[in-house]
Amino acid sequence: MSLHLFSTPVQCTHCGTVVDDPTLDRCPKCGNLLKERRTPRRLAGVEKRYGNLRFLVGLLRFLGVITVLIGALVFFSIIGDAHVGRMEQVYVLLASLVGAAALWSLAAFFELAIDVEENTRSSFRLQQLMLEHWQEELPGGGPTSGARPPVADPAVANDIVTH
Repeated sequence: MSLHLFSTPVQCTHCGTVVDDPTLDRCPKCGNLLKERRTPRRLAGVEKRYGNLRFLVGLLRFLGVITVLIGALVFFSIIGDAHVGRMEQVYVLLASLVGAAALWSLAAFFELAIDVEENTRSSFRLQQLMLEHWQEELPGGGPTSGARPPVADPAVANDIVTH
């Protein structure tokens, strides 16, 4: 059984049944596994940031495509030219491919940095929500009652108690 913090109806990809119950992992009609179609950012309820950096990622990808197109255009336009050797023609094509790959790699690096930051914020927010939920469930309503949230590893639980 899974718990969805911000439950929304999920549609079964196999039979098309819309499931409103957030505790179900499987479709009640066909039994197939229901897939979550939300990003960690949306699950945690954190805002989308870095709009200008996202624009830069799109621009770098666009420039990569343009670089390949211009390189191919130049390559095909100098194929029959007697003043340009075969190796220079190949160098033009390879240079455009390497330049495009560099632009795409830079865009991927920026996207990776954005995703790492976003996932870090989402994880922290989910941890805060879980801690708030555990504190509400504790007898007495707070951490001063002596109870602690459940910990999967007993060694970690002992460290928490001793420190």
